[in-house]
Amino acid sequence: MAVNKNFVVKNGLEVDTNTLFVDSANNRVAIGTTVPTAALDVRGKILSDSQVESFVGKFVGIVTAGAVGVTTMTTLDAVVTGFSTLGLANATSLNVTTGFSTVQSLTADDITVSIGATVSKDLNVGGATTVGGALTVTGNAYFNGNVDINGDLTYDEVNARNLNISGIATVGFATVGNMTVAGMTTTSLLNVGFGATMVKVQGTPATRVGINSIGPAYTLDVDGDSNVTGTARQGGASIVTLASAAAVGDATALAIALG
Repeated sequence: MAVNKNFVVKNGLEVDTNTLFVDSANNRVAIGTTVPTAALDVRGKILSDSQVESFVGKFVGIVTAGAVGVTTMTTLDAVVTGFSTLGLANATSLNVTTGFSTVQSLTADDITVSIGATVSKDLNVGGATTVGGALTVTGNAYFNGNVDINGDLTYDEVNARNLNISGIATVGFATVGNMTVAGMTTTSLLNVGFGATMVKVQGTPATRVGINSIGPAYTLDVDGDSNVTGTARQGGASIVTLASAAAVGDATALAIALG
């Protein structure tokens, strides 16, 4: 049947059982149902060979755009309950609580990760950072500002230009250019190199200090000449006094021996 004029239906339209249905009372069009719930209600697959434009889009299932597995999304508010791969995301708040997320590039003001997170490349943090759990750094760590540690600090080796310790410190081995200790320090081995001078402090078999001697045999073992500007004492008595008394005694004994 050919119709050469406008075809007007004022009281609704129904084609087949539910192929096409027009609800004129509520201004709704339905495909696949006779009970439309929106202006356009489609119960089935929609195929379009051109762009589909919408101000608000809500998808409760799986969404694939472009090639299979590739999705480009620009949105102010996106809720993803399943798996998500983000190539580039600009967000003021991004919360990932369940599922698995891979982010290649992210610019956000607030990031909350409730499960484990792995950063394979550089991580730049401009403000304060709080780490509630363990922090493991497999590569080098660089700090341009101060580092404040409230708990224990365990390290294998430290190289410092200026090291100030105001409390109690136990140093197993230290090589520093300048170290100032204001509190109590226990050192098992401390080498201070100024030319051929070496000081060694050890606790076994006894506390000993060696100068130019890496294995002191006495409490103070000096390998070389020593100069004392004050009084050198032995058992509390001046060594000079003891030497003078010994010299007088030797002279008296010699006089007696000679008769």
